[in-house]
Amino acid sequence: MYVSLHLSPQSRGAEDDAEIIAKLADTAVEAERHGVASIGLTEHHLAGYNTYVDSFMMGAHLAARLTTAHLSLTVVQMALHHPLRVVEKTNLLDNLMRGRLMVALAPGSASPVELGAFGVESLDRNLVTAERIEAAFRAWEWDGDSAGVDVGTSVDRGVVTGRISPAPYRLPRPLIGRATRTPATIQRLGAEGIPAILGQWLTKDGDNREQLALYEDALLAGGHDDAIAQECLRWLGFGLTIVVAPTQAEAERRWSEYVELGGEGPQPGKLGGADEWRAEWTRREVARASGSLVGDPSRIVEEIQAMEAAGARHVRIIPALPANRLDDRDEIFDLIFSEILPHVGAERLPEPSRTRQTASSALV
Repeated sequence: MYVSLHLSPQSRGAEDDAEIIAKLADTAVEAERHGVASIGLTEHHLAGYNTYVDSFMMGAHLAARLTTAHLSLTVVQMALHHPLRVVEKTNLLDNLMRGRLMVALAPGSASPVELGAFGVESLDRNLVTAERIEAAFRAWEWDGDSAGVDVGTSVDRGVVTGRISPAPYRLPRPLIGRATRTPATIQRLGAEGIPAILGQWLTKDGDNREQLALYEDALLAGGHDDAIAQECLRWLGFGLTIVVAPTQAEAERRWSEYVELGGEGPQPGKLGGADEWRAEWTRREVARASGSLVGDPSRIVEEIQAMEAAGARHVRIIPALPANRLDDRDEIFDLIFSEILPHVGAERLPEPSRTRQTASSALV
């Protein structure tokens, strides 16, 4: 089983930011030492919902400290980015990581606070995301010899006439995935040989195991080269948000406190109108907590083993961390490293080759 540790710490105020970011870097190094296959980073903006905000910049810092673990950016919010910027940043991080990189693209957050701040609240995020992914792939596929490549969309303008630098470490492009929960898209990604980054494993009705078969059947029916199929399968899995403690009772107490305090991040009312922000924050945290697996390490291990038995190759562990409880936070990571990873057969991802076969550029 490949295990990613998803690190998206929240901050309750400016006074916490520096310590949280420094601790994240140390945690990533410790996770690598304990056999984690990938360090997962994400993108959220404003109010401390994701303290480091920029996964590319945080990833560049981690690249100097990681030697075996991969980085996985899940996800890059394409509704907020010009496609050429995504290409340049991905290429640079691919070089810094010597190819140990997977970048998943998606529309991203539907948060009115985030979208309003960037002035994109009225965009059709799904349409713009599809257009920007197509434009990014045109840039990656450009041979540099023709007159230029159009990277424009319905909301962007741009024609590239000079060499895009740096070139990616892996040729012809870095490993790009697509985050989705839609069955038709899952099947299409499998048919095209594109890594599918699926959502949460647990649902109110059980789990999402049917998505595994949708993808794998389409992938294996696609006639792809074995190297393509195996690379895609290594990333096939789900996120698993956990609230873990030494005992079941303590985990449940910790979960109750997490919900009561409003998660691990900012106090309501710190940004924008108090009522608006409080309502949005509550929706986010209730949704996050409702999909959590709450238990002691053996309960977490049992669920990861169930994922593997259902056909998952990869689990993204997303720890729900209590606010302002440094001792609890340290204990949670210690439990993950010492009581969970050794019992799920955590494997390291293989070193990437400079040249990788690609099945398709149709990623929308």
